[in-house]
Parts: sequence; structure tokens; C-alpha cells
Amino acid sequence: MKKQGSVVAMVMVFFLVSAVSLLAQEKDTSNTSLRLTQCALKVSGMTCGGCAGMVEQGLLELDGVEEAKVDFKSGEVKVKYDKKATTPEKIVAAFNEENSGFRAEVPKPKDK
Repeated sequence: MKKQGSVVAMVMVFFLVSAVSLLAQEKDTSNTSLRLTQCALKVSGMTCGGCAGMVEQGLLELDGVEEAKVDFKSGEVKVKYDKKATTPEKIVAAFNEENSGFRAEVPKPKDK
């Protein structure tokens, strides 16, 4: 009887490990369709860390934006986004439409 219980336990462990492995593979394959890239934006109107948090939250709510890191002192925001879903210009337009207290823009290249 002990052997039968051990066999059942081993079979259950095997199925559990297989299921966890399968779930991990499903998660990995779903993220392969994302094409993340990063851009820097300038945001004006921020005066404190609370403002930075509001800007960050506003950006994270936009389609295609995966990550936003705000530095309110410099006014710079680093945004990671899915380039299949959006562009920096679309992010700026959507953000500016939704947020009246702040203004985002794509920085212009500096002349050499």
C-alpha cells in the first residue's frame, strides 16, 4: 500500500511540475509579440514628486506604454513602449489630450 501511495504522489508531482512549466511557457510566448523600445520626453508643469507621480500614472494608462520613469527636476521622462502599438508622437498627443496641467513633447535634436 505504501508503494501505491508513493507512485500516486510522484505522478501528482510530475503533473504539477508539467503544469507550472506549461504556464511559464505560455507567459513567455505572449510577451514575444511586444517590441519594446525607449524614448525620452520632456514634460513641463511639474513642480514636485506628486506631479511626477501623476505624469507617470497618466503615461502608464496610455495604450502601448509599458513603463514610465519621471524626473520632475529635469522634466525628463523615459518611456518604454510597444512600438507595434504606438509611437512617441502618439504618446505625446494622447497624454496632452488627457492631462491639462502638464505638457509633454518629443525633444528636438540639438544642432551641432
